Amino acid sequence: MKRILVVLFVIVPGINAIYADEWGAAREKDYFSENRRFAGHITPAKEKEEPLLEVFEIKDTQRLPLWQCKMGNEVAPVEVYVSNDGRYALTLDEWHKVGYGDHVVAFYCKEGRVKNYSMEEVLHLPRDISVMELRRLIPHSVSSRWWHRNSIKFFDTYAGELYFCIWLDLFDRWVAWNPANGEEVKVNDDMVKMWNHKGQLWALKQIEKGANSLIPYEFLGNQKNPDDRRLFEALLSDDEFHLTHGGLSRIFRTSRGTAGPRFQLISSSARRSLAERVLAIWDGKPTKDPNSSEQLYYYLGKVEVAVKLPQTDKAKEGNLLIYLIPSTIERDNWHSTLPIHRFAADLAENRKVHEDCLYGIEGVTPGKYWIKVVWDKAKPHWNRYERPPKICLPQQGDYESTESPIITVKAGEIVGDIVIDCTREVAREVFPK
Repeated sequence: MKRILVVLFVIVPGINAIYADEWGAAREKDYFSENRRFAGHITPAKEKEEPLLEVFEIKDTQRLPLWQCKMGNEVAPVEVYVSNDGRYALTLDEWHKVGYGDHVVAFYCKEGRVKNYSMEEVLHLPRDISVMELRRLIPHSVSSRWWHRNSIKFFDTYAGELYFCIWLDLFDRWVAWNPANGEEVKVNDDMVKMWNHKGQLWALKQIEKGANSLIPYEFLGNQKNPDDRRLFEALLSDDEFHLTHGGLSRIFRTSRGTAGPRFQLISSSARRSLAERVLAIWDGKPTKDPNSSEQLYYYLGKVEVAVKLPQTDKAKEGNLLIYLIPSTIERDNWHSTLPIHRFAADLAENRKVHEDCLYGIEGVTPGKYWIKVVWDKAKPHWNRYERPPKICLPQQGDYESTESPIITVKAGEIVGDIVIDCTREVAREVFPK
């Protein structure tokens, strides 16, 4: 039986790619005001019944009904915000299709729906905007248009008036509405200053609490406060690498000649990528290659590897794993510590993994490494979902690489033109059970 030590790999989309997503059935749910004194309860639509919003006041263990109304959603909203006095509620988006429809933003009170907006109205997009331009501006998935995925939202009071505010991360600007009439208001400099300060305090608190979300970092990155630079420099050492995207690579050259462009699969760290982008902006550097739109790295490096697998008539199955091993670790001891820089792909899910595929690891810490490749071919397969993350140890029936050059990764550079032979079959149990 195969012993496994696991690395968790999740497919994370590129920001402007169209990717798959999944939605479960909408369920009844409570959404609390910031002061936790009020709750908005959502009952999704059922057959011919419209979705229902019920607002309660929370007193000790009691829930006292305040008001209720039908909503304009087809099924249910995705997010709900309740004001600290329980008088107003705001809903965002439609269940299973974010960014579509006429209730992307909607305001409610005890009299019912106050006003609602489409995404185009919220973002003030031109009516004749092309599909390609819209996809460039807004990340898309099969079901949705993610116009506020990394945004900050809250109710707040300015000059005695209550407003609902959203910081739009894609556009780095605030939008606000008066919930009493649902009208958008002009955001002045004092409002921006006040909400930036509130957003900064919130973001720093979330980071201090160890938040997994990138939203606090996205906000601080746009504020460009020099005191926050240390937070982003720390992200350059993040150890969560995932398979993120695929596409055509640049021309790949080896000692055998030119072979490219190839289909390329990339593993990267979302936090390292964010830190690179933010620091590049702060330092006045471009963030994307103008020829390919790929992210440029200045503080970390990239590694590109071609892998030679054994020829077989059957469709390849199992997992392909690539590890960058620090050169200070002996070859026979490569499995002693989970490498930070790693790549993993399910061959059944990624049918384009073959001889002509190129594998990339982005955001690599500068230093010297050698490369270990494992084709986890024999069952039971390495479990990529197991936690805590561990390394896959090749067992009988798997294939592994035995030779690798020492590579030197430098900040801002790509180490490529590497071919690793992974054709040695493991003929016996290597690691004790």
